Amino acid sequence: MTASRPWTARRAPDDVIAELENDLRVSRLTATLLALRGVQDAQQADSFSAKRLADLHKPELMAGMAVAAQRLADAINRRERILIHGDYDVDGSTSASLLALFVDACSHRATAWIPHRRIDGYGLSEASFHAVQEYNAQLMITVDCGIADGGWAKRIEAETGCHVIITDHHLAQPQLPQCTAVCNPNQPGCPYPDKGLAGVGVAWKLAWATAKILCQSDKLTPRLRDYLLDALALVAVGTVADCAALIGENRILVHHGLNALRRTANPGLRALLDHTRLGADLTAGDIGWKIGPLLNAAGRVGSAMANIRLLTAQTGAEANEVLKGIITENDERRRLTQILTTDLIAEAESNPLYLSRAALVFAGEGWHQGVVGIVASRLVEAFGKPACVIAIDSAVPATASCEAKPAMGKGSLRSIPQIHLGEAIDACRAHIVKGGGHAMAAGLSITAAQVPAFIEAFERHVASRVPAGSLTQQTEFDGDAAISELDSEFFTYLDHLAPFGIANPEPVVRLKHASFISKPRLFGKEGEHLKGALTDPGGGMREFLAWRASKHATTFTSAGSRFDLLVRPQAARWRGELQPRLVFVDGRSH
Repeated sequence: MTASRPWTARRAPDDVIAELENDLRVSRLTATLLALRGVQDAQQADSFSAKRLADLHKPELMAGMAVAAQRLADAINRRERILIHGDYDVDGSTSASLLALFVDACSHRATAWIPHRRIDGYGLSEASFHAVQEYNAQLMITVDCGIADGGWAKRIEAETGCHVIITDHHLAQPQLPQCTAVCNPNQPGCPYPDKGLAGVGVAWKLAWATAKILCQSDKLTPRLRDYLLDALALVAVGTVADCAALIGENRILVHHGLNALRRTANPGLRALLDHTRLGADLTAGDIGWKIGPLLNAAGRVGSAMANIRLLTAQTGAEANEVLKGIITENDERRRLTQILTTDLIAEAESNPLYLSRAALVFAGEGWHQGVVGIVASRLVEAFGKPACVIAIDSAVPATASCEAKPAMGKGSLRSIPQIHLGEAIDACRAHIVKGGGHAMAAGLSITAAQVPAFIEAFERHVASRVPAGSLTQQTEFDGDAAISELDSEFFTYLDHLAPFGIANPEPVVRLKHASFISKPRLFGKEGEHLKGALTDPGGGMREFLAWRASKHATTFTSAGSRFDLLVRPQAARWRGELQPRLVFVDGRSH
């Protein structure tokens, strides 16, 4: 067995590790894990571990929030027609559902609406204008979109009389929307301390601020307080699915959101949990791998309005009926994703030009716009460099009544920690029609004729920010450990470090000269997984689990073999009790 990639140890300051080890009276390994996650002293360690709702920032700290909350409260009190304008991804679907259900908890009604991805495009557009007219809306609130409004908010207010509130979290454009209020922690000059909220986090903050106005007090009525706590389930789903960093407020929101999700009475969320067979041991990873892809399928292959119908369903029967359609769309999404991913990886591997570049950009006609983001993510995983995949529609020839339209492309970008995609989009803006996003994900619209120029501009930007050769794929680990160090106290503290995700990854440790106490066994329908009791020279013992490791079975089961292993210590739960295990990441034989 040889390592699949070079291994690199992450480094934290020795003095910080020593201080945490001494002040917290924890092992050096635990102190190292904390230091690597930005914890510098005992006070920060307490806050990091406690994940208290009381540590959340007041929503009124966000620029525009006081005006937005007052306007929404007025609309509820005056029984105005309210339109919630969402985005077609999971963040947008959960955001729109959350605010619609909040208005319902206030004994009023709001209409949640999401434009069709392929027909209407992203964000505010002519379709948004027509939706305001169709629903005769007096107040429109955008969620997870709108910061790059292209002047539509101003036009909607001027020509329809409908007030517009923008809530978003993507990087702001040079020109902010001109409307009643803009709530975005990333808009210039906003004093809000935490810039990492997902769109659903901003929507939840608006609901909280509005509830305080309606109750004329920081102390809410039981009905609204309970709603906001229950709605954290939606916040967790949207935040994790949007790949938001699980640090700061997101860490608190997702921790409590997971608890809310486990006990949720929301028929749509309950149908999702039942279908994915998730229960009390639900983790953030389960949202990312099981719940998120299902909800994403609706917006990618069909219409994200299916998510709204699911998440705002009143009965289990209604939710299950909607979910059937989403499952069908997810199957189609998987098929399309697999075909395009296989083709592009093969093309990249066979062409030296792609392998020598700092970034990968692919464009093609006939590709489904709904899967390009997933395919871009797979390319990042495969090659360790930023990727952009652009689906191009054919040009429309001129007719007697219409001018010719050039071939247009819709692209999705995914990144690595060294490259902020919002900045990359700005660097390439001369070559695109529009675009925006955040650090790890972005989208753009582009004419087919500009794709070559965009490729070169994107390549120059990425290459200028990463040293030559620095994108060689490596597997990082947090430090060395003896199995005896991975005791019950360590696993208890490990549970405090969760939820794990972007910017707070699951710890990976290196074990040296490990061996199996007895021959490990294969399990699963086709014997594709392996488990066994692992030990090392220090004499400790832990259960070892390797998923889809049948190719390593002969090596692992060879008598007397010793290995250096990278493993993820995981505190799985069974009937409420911690079940420690070490999950295989990579290894090499001695």
